[in-house]
Amino acid sequence: MINVQDVRKGMVLRIDGEIWTVMTMQHVTPGKGGAFVKIKARNQKTGNSKEMSYRSGEKIDKIEVFEKDATYLYQEADAFVFMDDETYEQYSVPAELCEEIEKYVILNGKVHLFLHDNNVLSVEPPNFVKLKVVIAEPGVKGDTATKATKNVELETGYKIQVPLFINENDILKIDTRTGDYLGRE
Repeated sequence: MINVQDVRKGMVLRIDGEIWTVMTMQHVTPGKGGAFVKIKARNQKTGNSKEMSYRSGEKIDKIEVFEKDATYLYQEADAFVFMDDETYEQYSVPAELCEEIEKYVILNGKVHLFLHDNNVLSVEPPNFVKLKVVIAEPGVKGDTATKATKNVELETGYKIQVPLFINENDILKIDTRTGDYLGRE
């Protein structure tokens, strides 16, 4: 059990017997009355999200989650299949738990699985990935007093804003937490 003030984004909680993953957390101090915490969380079973409020000082049940490194194998109809790098066990994970995978991870790319009781709760790409540019508009010379950017498409199909000097076949380093271009390899 932890104080509700200690809840952070990404934590997994047991609320009313259900398992929830915290999407956002906000501490509210109104001008009148006691402070409270607003939590928006996603139900792991149904996929629905819900906003809940708790008084400051209330206790909430935090669940122990284990992280495993895995490899992205392929996509089925409405699921992604991953293989545990240590045991070679395969996990079929519903697409709604793999929001960022399509943008940042190529086939046979590395991911992090978060499990509770051998059930996958979420899948996250590494913090930084290197992806190849497949389509790059030509850079237009001219007014470069400000940071001039252009659109490029990466090998995963993700489109991103980059500086004008980036060309097709360049390898870019991307921060998956923000979706930002970090540099060229």
